[in-house]
Amino acid sequence: MKAALPLLLLLSLACTREDRSTLQRRPISPSPTSGWARLPLDAAAQRQLEGAWISDGSGRSVPFSLVREGLWDTRSLPLEHLLTGRDALGHPTVEFSLRLPEGWQVGEREALALDLDLEGEAPWVVQVRADRQRPGGAFVALDPPAPFHLYNLGSAGSRSTLQLPWDGDRYRLSLVATQGTAPRIRGLRVQAETRPEALEAELALDTVLAPEPGQPQTWRLSLPETQRIVGLDLELTPPAAPIQPEIQAGDGPESGRVWPSADLVWNLPALGSRASRIALQPLLARSLKIHLPPGATPQSARILVRRQTLLIPIEAGQVYVLHLGGEPKLAPGNLGALPSLSSLVRSAPLSLGPAEPDPQGLLRPLRADERARPWMPWVAGLAVLALGAVAWKLFQQPADPAT
Repeated sequence: MKAALPLLLLLSLACTREDRSTLQRRPISPSPTSGWARLPLDAAAQRQLEGAWISDGSGRSVPFSLVREGLWDTRSLPLEHLLTGRDALGHPTVEFSLRLPEGWQVGEREALALDLDLEGEAPWVVQVRADRQRPGGAFVALDPPAPFHLYNLGSAGSRSTLQLPWDGDRYRLSLVATQGTAPRIRGLRVQAETRPEALEAELALDTVLAPEPGQPQTWRLSLPETQRIVGLDLELTPPAAPIQPEIQAGDGPESGRVWPSADLVWNLPALGSRASRIALQPLLARSLKIHLPPGATPQSARILVRRQTLLIPIEAGQVYVLHLGGEPKLAPGNLGALPSLSSLVRSAPLSLGPAEPDPQGLLRPLRADERARPWMPWVAGLAVLALGAVAWKLFQQPADPAT
């Protein structure tokens, strides 16, 4: 029996194998031109983003960055030709141009963040109408997917900032009152920034509103799979004055966490005024819970999804692959130190191909407690064999004649 124990130990070592079934790779569609490329991830790749890396055709790791707020530093822009007053219809208005830093051009950041200095007696809610002018052209109205609103409701909260896409040289804003009296514009501050979450969502997914059992004035919205949620389109049953819903993650790693939003929603057909867009900090979840004040009832809702995007410097005609499910193969350097984003804004996004086994993937090293787990069945088996051998010897011993 003693001679069999080393043999069993060697057999257990031989049976311990690395599991490569979690390693996958996704081919990336080729780019017709060299330069920056955007690679939006689908839901499956989004869930495996931790540990992802990109390789070229020879297996070398290629640097990439995640599109996120702050990837490129925010930059304050001085104003030129600032004019404030009222337009022909009596609406408060402001018109301005931007003085660009040396070496910059229009679109060096995705968005302009405007912080308006407003003076007026609360409560008030205004819709912001924005026009921008390109070199040598006339003003063109900005048609956003949801109207821009600013407000001051006293103790209920206020909002005096908004984000506009940076695609013009000169801008003009007008404030149209939907509640109360529109405030006077005393001035504003403008910053150029990269804020992809402030842009339009890639997907607007219809969902079913289901009352949450045991929680009054609370509804749950569910999706078929986990998504990166950045907002809601929430239609209220009219008439409903401006309210601020409470949004809560219904599942996932941040289940139960309340996600604050500065946006108000309302639906007042008699005034021809309605707002439904709620922007959220990005969160990975499969469901959300909405809590509304007493008397407010949701009529319909859509969940807004904007999947994470990777930024890659690529060469035309080269083969690139996204590796998932293992340990990242690091590439040197920091792409966020580069100054310009203008070419990226105009580039068409790439796409991911179907998943396949990854022979180049790197297995994730196991922690000490995880390394112990595969040995447990073998240790238990050896212990049972040892106990069985002892019992067998006891049974084989001859009986004592004296007894």
